[in-house]
Amino acid sequence: MDDSRPALGDVPRGQGPWPESNTSQAVQRWLEQRLTSSSSNDFREINSVCRLLLDVVSGLDRGGRISERWKASESQLDRLSVLADRWCEGEPLQYILKKVHFMGLQLTADNRALIPRPETEELVQELLNRVDLDANFSHRFLDIGTGSGCIALAWKSRRPEDSVKGIDSSVNALDQAKTNSETVGLSVEWVLKDVFENSMNWPEHPFDVVASNPPYIPSSEKSTMDSRVTDQEPQDALFVSDENPLVFYETIIKKCAADRWLKGGGLLGFECHRNFTQSVCNLFAEELWENVERSKDLQGNWRMVFARLR
Repeated sequence: MDDSRPALGDVPRGQGPWPESNTSQAVQRWLEQRLTSSSSNDFREINSVCRLLLDVVSGLDRGGRISERWKASESQLDRLSVLADRWCEGEPLQYILKKVHFMGLQLTADNRALIPRPETEELVQELLNRVDLDANFSHRFLDIGTGSGCIALAWKSRRPEDSVKGIDSSVNALDQAKTNSETVGLSVEWVLKDVFENSMNWPEHPFDVVASNPPYIPSSEKSTMDSRVTDQEPQDALFVSDENPLVFYETIIKKCAADRWLKGGGLLGFECHRNFTQSVCNLFAEELWENVERSKDLQGNWRMVFARLR
């Protein structure tokens, strides 16, 4: 395959070397080798990225490529090389593909908001498990720091009769949440609101369930993290100061109790840093809260905290 291709306007063009042939097996070997030039030394990650890129570009899953004896066209090889280079340069795969799957929903992914994680799916599922699943009994649900809107939209998809609201202090994040809401066809109210600001006269009525996955990573941990996260995703959705890493939890707990964001008997659920779940539990005043408990994620890490307002 000729390595020197003329550029077509502003359309990015791939660069060689190219595979020895365009068969499915040869293209996979070539793509895996190309991906190994990244900073990742995790073969499982490289293999997963390779499979997903092949699925997207070919329009077939691995079984389909085998059964149909798929061969890559020149334009498909060109696109694979461009996408592989972007990943090797440190761009998250979700941004490259412009999508992420969350609890059965396909959402837009870009640097306006944090990329939804599997641990956050677990938070939503744990909250659902604690709520009366009778569809005839609707709840008012609030997602604080909604970002991409993944929590609010996942809740609405499972409990369509509920009134769901998502708040965030970032205009860009709310733009992405609105886009996702329109894409998946779910009605959620999005509100530009900072939890640290005065909330007088808001909300008009307290919520039955409040969920939040706030920023919780101490700034000192940034140097130990993957640059694909620290260089690409919005910093204000990730990091808090080392001096007060629980500031969001303290504020949200206060808003729910003192400012009546949560009704009596209502449920509050947090995603937390695995090292801080007990510290978050300790923030709940016994005279105001009950059933305070923490829960592990599927990886065995303490990750979630739940409580009910008395």
